[in-house]
Amino acid sequence: MAARGVGKNVRTDRPAVTGTDLSGVVVRSEDPRFKEGQKVAVTNYQLGNQHDGAYADFSRVPGDWIVPLPDGLSLYEAMALGTSGLTAALAVDRLERAGLKPDDGPVAVSGATGGVGSIAVDMLSKRGYEVVAISGKAEQVEFLKTLGASRVVARDAFMADKSPLVSGPAYAAALDNVGGAILDRLAANMMPHGKVAIAGMVDTNLTTSVLPFVLRSVDILGINVSRQLNMAERRRLWERMANDLKPNHIDLIARPIPFSELDATMDKFFSVSTVGRVVVEVGASAPH
Repeated sequence: MAARGVGKNVRTDRPAVTGTDLSGVVVRSEDPRFKEGQKVAVTNYQLGNQHDGAYADFSRVPGDWIVPLPDGLSLYEAMALGTSGLTAALAVDRLERAGLKPDDGPVAVSGATGGVGSIAVDMLSKRGYEVVAISGKAEQVEFLKTLGASRVVARDAFMADKSPLVSGPAYAAALDNVGGAILDRLAANMMPHGKVAIAGMVDTNLTTSVLPFVLRSVDILGINVSRQLNMAERRRLWERMANDLKPNHIDLIARPIPFSELDATMDKFFSVSTVGRVVVEVGASAPH
């Protein structure tokens, strides 16, 4: 969006280097917490909008933004996860802290072929949950099943029942990456004491009913990995992503491209033809 001048993602009065996620090796630090040669990652904060971002051979950032890369994650894997992985991890973490367990029932994931959705399907499956992927891309059913989805529900079929409370509630929890009418339908399909984690804003307008939230005691959990997520929580989630929440299929979820292909790849995001994550390898020594 920033590269195409859509919205107000870049908030400087000058041309800016975009790119909101980066991983790399420290070459020099004025902050004693970080040493030369240390592998690190930065996601969110003001990177790429108020501060020159990731699409460069070198980036200088405040120490308070930096996460030391945990053992168990390579620089490439860190960017295969990036903001999308951190969002999925926070959603799974919050659902589990709210009491969700694999035996409670199926967990739905909307927007399942996207960056957050595909990673979440993998993470939830690895944790032992029965995952139901909701997607409008019929050609990606096998991809989603390979990631761990037990079932794939076509978006149009999921949206067909418009009643405030769907009879025979289907899901113990959900991760919504879309918003709008999808969120309304997820709430209507929740089991009693169901939990919906909201991470998506494709559609920011919501028309729904209070019935699921009152009659079935459905909980809503807002997921935001911007500067609101403090560094202690950020580092804890990165540790989980290097261990019990590390996806089993990073090689399928993400693909690398050289920097020279970045511009053409950006166009594919606007045509909604991109699946999973794209890792941009900057410089001749990119480690993949």
